Amino acid sequence: MSLASKAQRYDVLVKALIELLDTVEETDEGREFKPTVIRSCRSDHVTKLDQILTQLKSTLEDNG
Repeated sequence: MSLASKAQRYDVLVKALIELLDTVEETDEGREFKPTVIRSCRSDHVTKLDQILTQLKSTLEDNG
């Protein structure tokens, strides 16, 4: 697999992951929630994960 096709595949997979994590649904009572979550009992991991996902999302938006 060429480097370009590998990079393109990463882009597609990261975009799919972010779309899955950004999905918002509504309960019968009208409350919005995100049904897909990543959990950790380590607060520093949660902070790092949030930073990583934010950077990945920003990178994807910059590249279209």
